Amino acid sequence: MVDTYRYNCVMKSPCLFLVVLLAPASFGSDSDPGCSRYPNAERTELQNRFQMEQSAWEFAHRANKVSTRSAVRFNNFIDDQIFGKMNADGVQPAELTSDTEFLRRVSIDLTGRVPSPEQTVAFLENASLNKRAELIEELLASPGYVDQMTLYFNNRFEVTSGYYTYVGITGRNLFNKFLRDFVQRDRPYNQVASEMLSASGDADMVGPANYLTRGYQDGDPIQDTWDTLTDRTTVRFLGFKTECVSCHNGRNHLEQINLWLSKRTRTEFWGMSSFFSRMNMVRLGVDAFNQRMKFVYSDRETGSYHANVNPGSPGPRPARSGGPYNPSFILTGEQPQNEDWRKEFARMVTGNRQFAKAAVNYLWAYLFNYGLVDPPDGWDLARVDVNNPPPSPWTLQVTHPELLEHLADYFIENNYSTKSVLRLIVNSSAYQLSSKYPGQWRPQYTRYFAKHYPRRLSAEEIFDTMNIATDTLAPMFVAGSDQLLYYANQLPDPTEPRSDGNIATFLNTFGRGDWWNNRRDSQPSILQLLYNLNANQTVMRTFASNANGPINRPARLAASRLSDEEVIKQMYLATLTRYPTSEEVATVLRMKTGTRLDWIGDLQWALINKLDFIFNY
Repeated sequence: MVDTYRYNCVMKSPCLFLVVLLAPASFGSDSDPGCSRYPNAERTELQNRFQMEQSAWEFAHRANKVSTRSAVRFNNFIDDQIFGKMNADGVQPAELTSDTEFLRRVSIDLTGRVPSPEQTVAFLENASLNKRAELIEELLASPGYVDQMTLYFNNRFEVTSGYYTYVGITGRNLFNKFLRDFVQRDRPYNQVASEMLSASGDADMVGPANYLTRGYQDGDPIQDTWDTLTDRTTVRFLGFKTECVSCHNGRNHLEQINLWLSKRTRTEFWGMSSFFSRMNMVRLGVDAFNQRMKFVYSDRETGSYHANVNPGSPGPRPARSGGPYNPSFILTGEQPQNEDWRKEFARMVTGNRQFAKAAVNYLWAYLFNYGLVDPPDGWDLARVDVNNPPPSPWTLQVTHPELLEHLADYFIENNYSTKSVLRLIVNSSAYQLSSKYPGQWRPQYTRYFAKHYPRRLSAEEIFDTMNIATDTLAPMFVAGSDQLLYYANQLPDPTEPRSDGNIATFLNTFGRGDWWNNRRDSQPSILQLLYNLNANQTVMRTFASNANGPINRPARLAASRLSDEEVIKQMYLATLTRYPTSEEVATVLRMKTGTRLDWIGDLQWALINKLDFIFNY
């Protein structure tokens, strides 16, 4: 492996994003002269990722390792694999997390919300040995689950009405409704994917057609739309990026980034894009002044991918040559069996085993904050087969190859049910490990999932959890709908709620993004800290003023006959899903100042600014 990686990149080329996500080589300060915008922080992160894989491999194959024996109960085949590997390699797992941490963790992961104090107390006092499994079933059957997983897939497929003028309120709502129905009925994921890839008709009448509209490249040759849809499809449904090979062959470019892609060519990529080349995209004006446009989709019986483009508008990719290129699936070389190329493409994508493996890995990464293949959209297909390992110094990218195969089998056998996979994972002891690790933590343990990694709540989760804690849920209005919404994870896209700039500012400050120009980001920042300390969205919910009657939880508790100690307990249960420690109660009682209204409001403000409120442990 060379110490310095030099990559000559066309500056307008979209392949830069692949470089940013996947490059594992060591980078010197003078690296990448052709990519001056390649950020040093990203290089460092990618270098650390590769070193982690190599270090974990060396750790697993070290001499004189001593096996351990975990006391954790094995609940399913996930635990057999996760703890079996730890036991064999001498890695001690964390203990199971407490009931309070589990309750909060699984509630947020599956519904985006925290339980009420009454629900928390009921769970903690439940003496059933199966109460965690029973709770999981309650959450999976709840409306909150539908809201949270609809938001998850909205993020995956970037549902938004803010994409140029081509996705309107009507199309946005239909796409959101399509995904919500998929989650609510637990429809087979392969069918849902097929419907998006092969959708026909008016995008203002056919929800999944808006998946295609989101790939339209305004002002560029039609080939760029086909190419973008191809990359979006490989990323979202197969787990790997193809942007780089849409610009140049992989050879002499990608050997330091992705071994599998280093052997792919532009002509192979064009064979994939050709599946879209018979798709008609008729652009129509919705209003008299064409301020809003829409697409109507159909398919021709003739056509193929060609290299001819308007020289006055060549698009961002380097010049194409040759052709015409006919459809060929990049994973197998398979060609369509009939003239309906998009339906054939959908059949090949969803019928390939990589489709199932990528899907379960995305779900695993969502729940564990680290994929079995990580990043989950950065697969190197030359480094995932234990029977065909990559050449040294590369190591296997997948942490647990057998487990990944078992999960894919389970997904397929359960008719591509996402709910079944989520149920399986959250019932495992591997998911239920504590985020606290006894003894010395080694970086290599990350790839063993030896403890649970905390994550910062998403923008929507912070907003909803704050409202639940303070009991200040209020209706939100969404364009094109007469239904009132009360939770941020019910919003159909990041342009909402348009009628309340305060809520939109809160969500944007905490990294909601716009699913177009600004990527979603859940990293904490100083700006978020200052905002949560000072913004009206936070502060006004904590005031216990009852001039017009009790309007929130602090005000109602202040007006109640509960003792101060009981009020403190209720505040902790509502905000942090746990009882306060005796030290915390004593500290609050010692430091309370002003009236009962004053100090209860101060306590509420302090609790929603604690790390264990902002993070899910």
